[in-house]
Amino acid sequence: MQSIQSKTNASSPQVLTLGLLAQETNSVLHGDANIKISGVGSISHAKAGEIAFVAEAKYRRFIPTTNASAVILTENEVNTFKVPAALISADPKLVFAKVVELLYPYQTVQPMQHESASIASSSEIHPLTHIGPHCVIGERVKIAANVILQAGCVIGDDCVIDEGTVLYPRVTVYHSCQIGKNCTIHSGVVIGSDGFGFVKNRDKWFKVGQVGRVKIGDRVEIGANTTIDRGAIEDTEIGNDVILDNLIQIGHNVKIGDGTAIAACCGIAGSAKIGKHCMIGGGSGVVGHIQITDYVHIVGSSNVGQSITEPGAYASGLTTTDMKTWKRNLVRFHQLDDLAMRLFELERKLKEA
Repeated sequence: MQSIQSKTNASSPQVLTLGLLAQETNSVLHGDANIKISGVGSISHAKAGEIAFVAEAKYRRFIPTTNASAVILTENEVNTFKVPAALISADPKLVFAKVVELLYPYQTVQPMQHESASIASSSEIHPLTHIGPHCVIGERVKIAANVILQAGCVIGDDCVIDEGTVLYPRVTVYHSCQIGKNCTIHSGVVIGSDGFGFVKNRDKWFKVGQVGRVKIGDRVEIGANTTIDRGAIEDTEIGNDVILDNLIQIGHNVKIGDGTAIAACCGIAGSAKIGKHCMIGGGSGVVGHIQITDYVHIVGSSNVGQSITEPGAYASGLTTTDMKTWKRNLVRFHQLDDLAMRLFELERKLKEA
């Protein structure tokens, strides 16, 4: 029976020659092609038999003393440091990612529906799927080939999950949501929970029904414990090739364009629209009902309070300083309006003089 490829790397590496790694990663071989590589390591702590790469320029100082059997470097770095064995590439990080996949290939699982899974009879489950223990699949669900639901996943009524998508344990997908092809959704993710819609009715809150859906494109990766709220009326939409880190909150009706990356602990408030190929640093907040155009880079811990209409890098917030200086600056911050008014009055008097 045909097996299904998961998106979980093997726990133990296979041993490959440096020459084969060069061939498979389209990099240039420097040194002995027969060197055997049996793992990966950091440039500062790698052992013999491992291959490493330099993540940032500040780590180049470890190249001459590394114990790695080979290093992934640029041509300039190879010429500078005279290493005995290397893979040469203009993009060492990409080559490293490919090497990891070669050494630790994705595991495979067999098609099955575990006896403890609860699957509604009206659902359409492709025979080439893997439904793990204690999964619950509601009415009229459609699950395509090569989909993997690991233990404890819950799929609500009328959901659609397309080919090759993997849900790690305890993912919850509320009713009527759609997930595209070859997505990876990590443990604890909640898709389609109600958006934060309430109206104040005197001294009580009246809940506004959330009747939209969540639509997720192809090749999307969603990190652990991220939540994506369903739309209030229109759908919440995540484009193709979007990557979302752990612990992100995406509010109702949000639209995220293709190729955008959002790092951990960000909050995207309802009805915000984020363009294509944006990058939002960790811990940032985006207020609701604004638009961010394509190719915008938001520095981590920023507060995006208004629309951004031009591509480029943006930041807000202050870096850390000692407490004494911070307290003094805080006092002065609260004096800014008074100082501005005094300056305005002084300028007026100077003009009249």
